[in-house]
Amino acid sequence: MNRRWFVFTGVLLGVTAYMIMQTLVATILPAISAELGDSHLYSWVFSGYLLMSTITIPLFSKLADLYGYKSFFLIGMSLFLVASLLCGFATSLAFLVAARLVQGIGAGMLAPVTMALISILFPLMKERAKAMSIFAAVQMLSNVLGPIIGSLVAAALGWSAAFLIVIPFCLLSFTIIGFSRFGATVKPGHTIQQIDYLGAFLLGGAIAIFIQTWTIFEQSGWTMTTTLLLVISIAMGLVFHRQGKRHPDPILPQDMLRLPAISLSSLSALLSGTLSYGAIFILPLFSVAVFGNNHTKGSYFLLPCTLGLSIGAMTSGFMLQKLSCKSLSQMSWCLAAAGFSGLGVVCLFALPVSFAYLFAISIGFGIGSLMPTFVLPAQNAAGENQQATVSGLIQLSRNLGGAIGIPLLTSMLATVGGSQDELFRYGIVFFTLSLLSAAGFGVGSKLKV
Repeated sequence: MNRRWFVFTGVLLGVTAYMIMQTLVATILPAISAELGDSHLYSWVFSGYLLMSTITIPLFSKLADLYGYKSFFLIGMSLFLVASLLCGFATSLAFLVAARLVQGIGAGMLAPVTMALISILFPLMKERAKAMSIFAAVQMLSNVLGPIIGSLVAAALGWSAAFLIVIPFCLLSFTIIGFSRFGATVKPGHTIQQIDYLGAFLLGGAIAIFIQTWTIFEQSGWTMTTTLLLVISIAMGLVFHRQGKRHPDPILPQDMLRLPAISLSSLSALLSGTLSYGAIFILPLFSVAVFGNNHTKGSYFLLPCTLGLSIGAMTSGFMLQKLSCKSLSQMSWCLAAAGFSGLGVVCLFALPVSFAYLFAISIGFGIGSLMPTFVLPAQNAAGENQQATVSGLIQLSRNLGGAIGIPLLTSMLATVGGSQDELFRYGIVFFTLSLLSAAGFGVGSKLKV
């Protein structure tokens, strides 16, 4: 095996570990709460990890560009590994939440440097496109399969074992990357005192409060509290923008953000995150609405979507050898829009349920083939020493898309349609996702590559 591809295997093992942990606890939370109690901390087992893995991305992206991708990968993997062990041996919910927060910090270090390492391992566009398609497949499949793996392991061995299944992945990944020579370059002329820590605090705070705003919105609707939190988040964002103009080496360089390829890619990632997390969240609920409480049969809607995701992601690199990023982006958004529209028609016009499986495949293929179309243009537009920063920006945008999308979709399911039946409400949600796909098509059409 080519040495670069062997090192890439180490990257993929790390990606598998932290992406599985992002969603694995979704199905084992009831068992954890029943054994450990402290129901007021219940939601933090899930949300604490997501929050920390998101708000730490900008700072760690910047530090990784300055001090080497390999170093930050190994530090992040070490934190993640230790935290996973602590989660598995937790004896109280408070201890488990604390371990999950540390685990999230480790994931926040890993997320940007994994994509940056790919840019170092594969400088040629043709090889990088192939690698990115495999990366996308592993990332998305790990995300989708996380809850399934969690429930199976917890049922067989207990919930503690579910946190320990990633340990072999972590150890293998650490060993492979640790002995490699890629990504160890340190940018000269910088000291740790020169980092814009105020900017990192402002951006992290703005993101954290923004995510919390939509979490409260999902639970309580739009209130004075959500309005106040949104205003504070926007204010911190504006102060961060001003700080970035004043600081000689900001967390997110202003000249980089002004590049069309990067701004368009970030917007595509935001919309893609809304669609992918929305599909993972909505399709199982839609299954229950169609089949009642028959969860085994109801889960079949997620399976064709997962099949489409894997095929779309795996073939996107090969399609980019024949198509431009712009053309593949347009095709992918069209497939996603067609799939969501089709599900909307099934709901509103009572078409046979068998059509829904085909539409789920279309959604999965469209979303699965999208990632290279916004990662590659952004990486190519950024400087050689900004790969972690731009990769972190893309990952941050995708996470924010999910953080905004899931509460909005949940609220729509609860409020739209008034006294209309449940399938009518799902139809409206699916058509909304189709409109977002159309917006993504418009963004993708502006790409120049």
